[in-house]
Amino acid sequence: MTVLKACRGIGLPVAQAQEVAAAMAASPWALKQLLTQLAKPIPTASFDFSLGLDIKNAHILRDFWVCADAAYLASPLVCIRGVSSCDVTEALARYRGVSVVAQGEDLLVMVDERPMLQSARCEVDPDEWHQLEIYAELTYVPETDASRLVGAGAGLTDND
Repeated sequence: MTVLKACRGIGLPVAQAQEVAAAMAASPWALKQLLTQLAKPIPTASFDFSLGLDIKNAHILRDFWVCADAAYLASPLVCIRGVSSCDVTEALARYRGVSVVAQGEDLLVMVDERPMLQSARCEVDPDEWHQLEIYAELTYVPETDASRLVGAGAGLTDND
């Protein structure tokens, strides 16, 4: 849940944040590099569908999923320009059942025959966990009288 909140904290849409969180649950060894990806600004990507799928200015956490889908749909080319392979790209790929191959400064995405990763218990470095919590806190509403007046918090209506 903390990874999902951290992804939402940087502005990822819910669906992508859920995918990243699930991939990281199955690949906790990639958490350290996930922090690097979370710190990157999210640029406006450009998509070229003339020869398959060619993406420029991609943010791997936001744009990887469309590449995996394109690979499954047998797109003749799925290329993410200017993105290098790392533990995060490997984790996202393994989670979705695709593979990534570095070609110069680009990544090619293709269907993989390896089984998808499954989640398992693991030990997480406390420093990495703290960094994730900092990103997750970006989703929290400030605790002020003004925020309560516009509906934040449960107030007296919480009957769980």
